[in-house]
Amino acid sequence: MKNLFYFSGSRWLLTAGMILLGGSLLMTRAQDRLKDMPGYAQYQKMSPLMRNTVKQGSLQVTWKDDSKTFEYQWDGKNYSYDVKKLKATELGAVPAETGPAGPGGPGGRMGTGGRQGMQRFSGDRPQRGRQYTSALSPDGKLKAMYKDRNIFLENADGSGMTALTSDGTDKNRIKYGTASWVYGEELGQVTAMWWSPDGKKLAFYRFDESKVLDFYLQYNQLLIQDSVEIEPYTKVGANNPVVDILVYDLQNKKITQLDVRDGKPFETKVVGHYIYGVEWTPDGTELLFHRTNRKQDIMELAAANPETGKCRVVVHEEWLPSFTENSPMMQVS
Repeated sequence: MKNLFYFSGSRWLLTAGMILLGGSLLMTRAQDRLKDMPGYAQYQKMSPLMRNTVKQGSLQVTWKDDSKTFEYQWDGKNYSYDVKKLKATELGAVPAETGPAGPGGPGGRMGTGGRQGMQRFSGDRPQRGRQYTSALSPDGKLKAMYKDRNIFLENADGSGMTALTSDGTDKNRIKYGTASWVYGEELGQVTAMWWSPDGKKLAFYRFDESKVLDFYLQYNQLLIQDSVEIEPYTKVGANNPVVDILVYDLQNKKITQLDVRDGKPFETKVVGHYIYGVEWTPDGTELLFHRTNRKQDIMELAAANPETGKCRVVVHEEWLPSFTENSPMMQVS
């Protein structure tokens, strides 16, 4: 019986092998026939050209009061889009060194980017998940700049550079004047430095990513040589970076840290786990920002005193069964 069993098994393997071989031959013949199919020559021509042709990105829009149109920026130009007509109309070129198109434009609502009518940001719109790396003062004489994980202040022409912070390093994973990937990607935060309307104070982010694990991103995989970018990135349930806001007073050269969590430690349930949507009040006496817990079922609009760092709650919303709108429509008058 053992011989019969092995013989039967060998026949089965032989039969299976013949089937696989036959299938491979059929697939090879099918592949050969592709050359005779309509459009094959055009496919061969266009295939190399299709690589790296998709330019990914995101738009921030500003809805108009009629709720029928919204405005946005794209490729250096301003557009108005009519929702009913499904048509975009070009409004003209974007002025040089203007702030980001989006909910925080002059006279618009407070959004994740903040109101940008009071300052100007240099360069093109940040890449996905990133923030502007510099911000000009309202009078255009000074420029705040993010560099090497720290924030610097210099004249608009690039002279007289002074470091406002120096302890941001790759080793301790602390950085100023920029934000983590989650803030840019999920909260739409494209700014990380904010001048007061009179240009006498500069608010900016501080992030401690020491407990955030790295994520490895592979780029240019269709090219001969690919590349890897290492990004501190929070997976579901993992540690988020500790976020704070500091204010530098240009007159007394003093830095004040805002008490964004009302003295409470940074943890999942604290309202202040996320801090975003930062902007100054029109008179410059307070700094406004949104703050939520990690579940985002509690959201507050808070106002901070830049002299003392103390914060007060302006609006408190919660929806414990689900979540709150993390960027509600607001109008500052």
